[in-house]
Amino acid sequence: MILRTLIRHLGSWRATCKRAYESRNVPFARRFDGAVCLIFAFATVSGCASKDGIRVPGPAATVSNDKAFALPPPGGPSIVNVVQHDFNNAARQDIFLFTSAVTPGQNVLRVTFFGPVGRDYDDRKGLGYASIRNGNVDLDMRRDLPGVPMARSDYYVQNNYGPFGYATGRSRSGDTCLYGWQQIRSSDNDRTTFTNRGTVDVRLRLCDAHASEQALLRVMYGYTIAGTFPAPGWNPYDGPPTTDPSLGRTGNPIYPGVPANHANPPPPAFQVRDRVPPVVVRRQASAPAPIVTPAPAIRPTGPLVPLPTVPEQGAKTSAVTVPGPPCANAPEGGVGCK
Repeated sequence: MILRTLIRHLGSWRATCKRAYESRNVPFARRFDGAVCLIFAFATVSGCASKDGIRVPGPAATVSNDKAFALPPPGGPSIVNVVQHDFNNAARQDIFLFTSAVTPGQNVLRVTFFGPVGRDYDDRKGLGYASIRNGNVDLDMRRDLPGVPMARSDYYVQNNYGPFGYATGRSRSGDTCLYGWQQIRSSDNDRTTFTNRGTVDVRLRLCDAHASEQALLRVMYGYTIAGTFPAPGWNPYDGPPTTDPSLGRTGNPIYPGVPANHANPPPPAFQVRDRVPPVVVRRQASAPAPIVTPAPAIRPTGPLVPLPTVPEQGAKTSAVTVPGPPCANAPEGGVGCK
């Protein structure tokens, strides 16, 4: 309000200063001009300080997880946070994922949609579009995985949205890391001026302390794109696939429960294995051990001879008396021993 009043009366002040110059009153004109500059600077600072609240410059904003452009496969990794960047020709989201690794950096699924964002973003800057090239991929990989030696895969792989590339490596701390890239765009034959327009650019940075390379690659196979532009001509996925020409044709039986196409089975590491029933080991009962009856003790026969007594230590020993036969003690004239 003060700035607006000063600007409105600035013309009258300059006229006063001009009259002072014309009347040869130069010191007064100088003092007046300096006072006007000081008042104008003070009003400018006051006007800048009168804005309500603190504003965060830039197009970045945090959105809820349910508004993510893409979702990881079932089983994780889970979404931690989503940061969206809006441009006048695109919208990009950094979908941060859970990590258990100690490698510097954050696991992120970066998804960029090129298309009609709307008139509300005309004042934003534009995002440069670039096709997938080795130099661009290497630059992004070094930025997201600094110091981790990565090796590109030579295999041709594709998911539900088309072909993609990936590189794997192991950090100094022993974490397994993967960097994947994919660009979803309709073929040049299907693109027209008003149909099948738009592009989706996907980058995946993933490190884990316990997962294998196949487990990390499962995220590139299983992620799902959930966002879209509400424009009739935006369709980077090409047209619908053609119908199998064998349908309705004679000589091509189709059996129930048997898939009609086995040309592109998933890799063995990503196939769902049937549950193997547990093997029940039955142990045969062992035969009972025979009962051994001890033989009865044989009792001795004949006269009993007493055992000699052992004297205690320090006691006097006595002679052992062995009784003689009965005939030895018979009187004279009696029956003697024969």
